[in-house]
Amino acid sequence: MISAMKNGKKIIVLGALAFQAVFLPVYANFNQPGMYGNIIGQETEYIKDAIIERVVIYPKKNEHSSDRIARKGILVRYKGAKATILITHGFMCDKYYAGFLRYIFPQGKYNFMTFDFRAHGEDVEGQYCTFGRDEAYDVLAAAKFLRNHPDLRNKPIFSYGFSMGAVASIEAQAKDPTLFNAMILDCPFDSSENVIKKGLSNMKFSFFGYEFEIPGKALLEKYAFHPYVQSLVKFVLKTMANMDTKNVQTNILPVSTVESIKRVNIPCFFIHCKNDKKVSVSAVKEIYNNAAGYKLLWLTNGRGHFDSFFYSPERYTERIQRFLKQAMNGNLLNNKKIIEDTDDESTRKHKEKI
Repeated sequence: MISAMKNGKKIIVLGALAFQAVFLPVYANFNQPGMYGNIIGQETEYIKDAIIERVVIYPKKNEHSSDRIARKGILVRYKGAKATILITHGFMCDKYYAGFLRYIFPQGKYNFMTFDFRAHGEDVEGQYCTFGRDEAYDVLAAAKFLRNHPDLRNKPIFSYGFSMGAVASIEAQAKDPTLFNAMILDCPFDSSENVIKKGLSNMKFSFFGYEFEIPGKALLEKYAFHPYVQSLVKFVLKTMANMDTKNVQTNILPVSTVESIKRVNIPCFFIHCKNDKKVSVSAVKEIYNNAAGYKLLWLTNGRGHFDSFFYSPERYTERIQRFLKQAMNGNLLNNKKIIEDTDDESTRKHKEKI
């Protein structure tokens, strides 16, 4: 605790309040350093030539509230780095899970930041995952923290997001076009409504060798976002779409990536697996078609959702590094291109099952 004298009387300030005064943001001035996040620790011995900063960011709770929540992150920065990459993870992942993605990029050339989305990782009490809608505010806070970091504020910032992280990054950039200089977006879904519809489309049962549709699917689709239907929707996502929500508090809300991308004018590199059973190729193509600026779509033979890197890490790394190099040099022209890998055996088998 801290004590002080005022008018001859001793005043005691609790230590917790003193900590708050140091590390929590002052909200009166929106541009004041510390508004979006703060550095709470620093390490130099674990990664060669790098400074590791433990940070806390302060995103808005949601669009209807001025309250803020706290999310923890890790910033790895190098003295000679030319740009910063904000890595955003998918559903049921966290900042540590996404940390391996730093090795896609040349070490020392870029700084990297990962953080926990709301309801993921550390300190999740009272928080809910919204599959990208409110997570956009997490991305906004992280990107603005980097923009105001005294050692990074003049460097370009690139976004790398996969699945829900890609969706949240698109939503954030649509809200504030100054966030990123370019984006790499792996397997984003087109809308939460279509994710639910895809899960419901698999709801069938067998009886004496015959397959029947589960009754009431139309009603479930219509009222999927109603609070009283959420439990059933979560059950569907778990059993039919392999999205087990039991370890993450969820509140599925409407989000339409395919509409938000229309307000994104920066260069975008989309990546998607042709064998993805959670997000269709047509869904990603629609997002790609609606992007307003330079755009590139690479359709890979990855075996499932977010598998392009694991299926061919060398090609994945090479293509991403090439895109970033061109973005850094300003060599990305205002055009569009789709690259599709030739079907291999796994892709042919996947198409046969459809």
